[in-house]
Formats: sequence, C-alpha cells, structure tokens
Amino acid sequence: MSWYRRGSASYDKKTYFDPLAIVLASSSVTVSLSARCMMLFPSIHNVSLLFLGALIAVSHIRGVAGMYDISLPLDPAGPLKVTLDYGLATTWPWPQDVSLTTAKCNWQYSSHIVFANRVGDSDESNPPISDGQLWQIARDAADEMTRERIRYGIRNGAEPVGMAALAWGNGIILASSMKGVGSFSYDFLNGDTPVGRSLQQCQIVWRDNISPGQNPNKLHKNRGNCAELLAAHLYYKNNRFDLQDQKARMGTWLNLADGWVKKDPCGTTEEDVWGCNLFTANQGLRTLDTNTPSEPYTLASLAGGPTIHEQIWLCGGQPRFFIG
Repeated sequence: MSWYRRGSASYDKKTYFDPLAIVLASSSVTVSLSARCMMLFPSIHNVSLLFLGALIAVSHIRGVAGMYDISLPLDPAGPLKVTLDYGLATTWPWPQDVSLTTAKCNWQYSSHIVFANRVGDSDESNPPISDGQLWQIARDAADEMTRERIRYGIRNGAEPVGMAALAWGNGIILASSMKGVGSFSYDFLNGDTPVGRSLQQCQIVWRDNISPGQNPNKLHKNRGNCAELLAAHLYYKNNRFDLQDQKARMGTWLNLADGWVKKDPCGTTEEDVWGCNLFTANQGLRTLDTNTPSEPYTLASLAGGPTIHEQIWLCGGQPRFFIG
C-alpha cells in the first residue's frame, strides 16, 4: 500500500492487485505438492497448472509484442520496495499517453530505505551493514526489478542492465540504470544538476590526461545512464549536502550474457573512454570490491530495521511512501 503526499495533505491510493503476480507467487506451492496430494486431487492440480500456463503464455505474448500496461503505478511487491519510476516513464522526456501500450518510454527502477540506525561509513572496517550485505541487497534489488517489469508487462529487452546500491548515513538508495531514449544525466534540465556538473568536471579531467590523438570532447561512456549516476541523482533530490562529504559506499551489478555479475565502474580498465570511474572518484565514493563475497542479511533487523520505505522520482515531485 502506498500514499502520495501533497503538502500537508495525504490520501490513500487504491491498491492494484495483479493476478499474474499472485498466481506466480503461489505457483511454488502448486508445483511443490507431493505425489500423494496430486493423486488425491488430480483435477485441481491439472486446472491449476493449466491456468498458470495460460497466464504465462499471455504474459509472453504481451512481451514479444512490446505491449505493456502503465495506466496505473503499481505498489511494489518485494521487501526492498524496488519499483518502476512511474514519473520518468510517463513524463520524460515528453508526456506519454498512458493508455497506449507501445509508446517509447524510459525505464528505470529504484527504492530508498531509511533505517533506524546508521548503515556505516566508507572508512569503517566493520560497518553495521557490511560490504557483503550491501552486495546482496543490490543483487536482490535486481531480482525485484525483474519481477516488477513482468508485472507491468514490459518486454525483457527493455529491462535495465545495471543495479546499484548507494549507502550513506542511515539510508540506502537502490537504483537501476536507465533503458530507453536520450541521456538523463546530460539532457534533464540541460545537465544543470549536481550530477551533470560533476560529469563536466570529469570531462575536464579526461581532457587534461588523454594521450595524443584521443578525443578531448568524449562524453561519459554510457551517455550518463548508468546506475551509479542515477543513484546519485536520487540522492541529490532529497539532500542538500554534497555526496563527497557523506563517506558513502557504492556497489553495482551488471546483467551480462552469463547473468548478473559484480562490476567495477565503467571505464575502470579502459584507456580510450571514461565513465563512472571518474564520476565515483569525483563524488568521493568508495566502490565495493568485486571480490568481496555477498553475505546474507535480515532486513527487519538490519541497522535497527527500516523506518521508511519510499521511492524518489528522478523528475521530481513528491516521493511515494510504502507501508510494510
């Protein structure tokens, strides 16, 4: 359940129940029935499988056809509350007719969790939320993004390929990269944002250190649409303090041909391009070591437990707050 704030007023938004998500969530119960139960209730079992198969087939057809349904913003189904940035998808770079099912939209997913206690600084050897736990949180966020994409009927190829976790103070921002048209970091407000100005500084560093023959005007490798940059955009939407002063940590997963892997910022090992390697350095972020093993966590007790689940919209507006 979520609600929107408008100044001092708030109002409940009707919860949108997705039958496909409900059936998929219950499918593990169906398929785990023992042989004894299936013998006792063969007709119920067969009908359940037939119904599930039909729904999956419909979802597949919609995905292949490029059809989706963003007529309403859905409440996130996962515990981390990762969900589609509905404002970005429906308003940027131009307003969308949400009744259409094939319009070209920008897809990005995010969540902001505030904990009762601090999550740990970048210079701590044993922070309350360890680097390994932060890695696992980001990986779980990627799975939640996939489930949310399916709930909206968005095709596989439109899923962002990166997911980052930004931790500082008593909060964590989970942000995917952006999949769609344009460059959010360079085009939104014509780049006149803290992230846009940081990219300008990074380009100066690139220009001053390139080898002869390299392009001094080269922009960020991925047009400023990486998960690291969008996580920073979300930070600056709610904070007036420079990220450089927050002793923040960041880790990013990338979905490659063999699945999700931990990745250093883009441009780290490349000499002919620059990317998030310069940006994270400019913002004073400690990037997580990709060799650090992921560690399990219990969200309810992590850093005293979450006190706020919300989503900050990249294009502005009031955050979406979630309960549970």
